[in-house]
Amino acid sequence: MRSALLGLLLVSAAHAASEPETIVGEWWTPGFNARGRIEACGEAMCGRIVWLWDEAPKDIADKNSLIGRVVIDGMKSTQAGRWSGGRLYNPEDGRDYKGSISLRSPGQLVVDGCVLFLCQTQVWRRADASRSPPVAPLP
Repeated sequence: MRSALLGLLLVSAAHAASEPETIVGEWWTPGFNARGRIEACGEAMCGRIVWLWDEAPKDIADKNSLIGRVVIDGMKSTQAGRWSGGRLYNPEDGRDYKGSISLRSPGQLVVDGCVLFLCQTQVWRRADASRSPPVAPLP
C-alpha cells in the first residue's frame, strides 16, 4: 500500500513537471513601464494593461486611457507553451498586429508581433505580486 502511494505520488509529480507553465497571471513589459494581466477569454487567452508607470505617456498614438486596454486578444494554444492566431495591440502606434506568444521559461514570455515580413519581439517578465506596485481598478 505504502509503495503504491509513493509510486502514485512520483507519477503525479513527473506529470506536473512535464506540463508547461501557464501564461495566466501578471507580466511586466520591457523596461517595467507597464504590467499586463493575461487570462482565459473563452477558449483563447487575452491580456490587458493593469498598471502603467506613466498613466499619460507622451508620444504614443493611443490618447485614450490605457488602463484596462486589451493588448493581447484571441490567442489560441497551438502547441505546448505557444499561442497564436489572435492579435496584439500596440498603443505606441495604435495598430493591431498578428502575432504569437510563447513561454521561454516559467518567468519569461516571448511576445512576437508582425506586419507583413517585419516582426518585433519583446520579452515580458512574470510579475511578483509581493514586490509589485498596486494595480489600478479596471474600468
